[in-house]
Amino acid sequence: MYYIAAPFGNYIRTKKARSVVGTFTLSPRPGLVKQIIKTLRYKNGAWYNAIGLRNPGIDAGLKYYYRSDKDVISVASIEPGDWKRLNRVLPESADIEVNISCPNVEHYKNYVGGVDSFLNGKRKVIVKLSPTTSDAMIEHLMHCGFTSFHCCNTLPTKDGAMSGKGLREYASEMINTVRFMNHNVEIIAGGGIQTMDDVRYYSRFGATSFSIGSICFHPLKLRKLLNSIIIIPPLNVSEDD
Repeated sequence: MYYIAAPFGNYIRTKKARSVVGTFTLSPRPGLVKQIIKTLRYKNGAWYNAIGLRNPGIDAGLKYYYRSDKDVISVASIEPGDWKRLNRVLPESADIEVNISCPNVEHYKNYVGGVDSFLNGKRKVIVKLSPTTSDAMIEHLMHCGFTSFHCCNTLPTKDGAMSGKGLREYASEMINTVRFMNHNVEIIAGGGIQTMDDVRYYSRFGATSFSIGSICFHPLKLRKLLNSIIIIPPLNVSEDD
């Protein structure tokens, strides 16, 4: 399985991958364009930003960006109780990514409290981990019942949140950790995927799915990568076979 990471999934649709739309918060957080201009930078092979979940809010997200049940809706909490409030707004069958790892917003105490409310048995729920997420937190999330983990979100640095190739060592280490804890979960690798060699690299550590992000800044490279993805349809076996 391939995913177009948020926020690129708001704008890119392809038969080769599922689009992750968002990340949306309960209430609007204006100032997206201003923060992009002020903070988005490319430096030494990596992208940096301090955008901080600027978005139009979940109501607008569902109205303007969520287009089909192939999309995954990414959400994040700003205030205590937001996870449960967001769950009440979201369609029961919509697949969700819970972003517990944005480094550009302040995380209140017990930030993941209530995040298990999304587990209703009708949807896939992906947890987007930080490179700094502790083993104890991953174990807690598994104990709650989560079975899909995105390894991983941007890395906090003095220059802002880092994405791209610079994440490879952090993502591969986290993939290895999650796979060691549980061999039966979906692990989505994210961090500098630009070619099928990168896909194979993360596969060796135990990734089973792959998130395409910063390459979306380069449409020609993105097109080349998508063209190289081969989707094998499921075998249709009849009862007589």
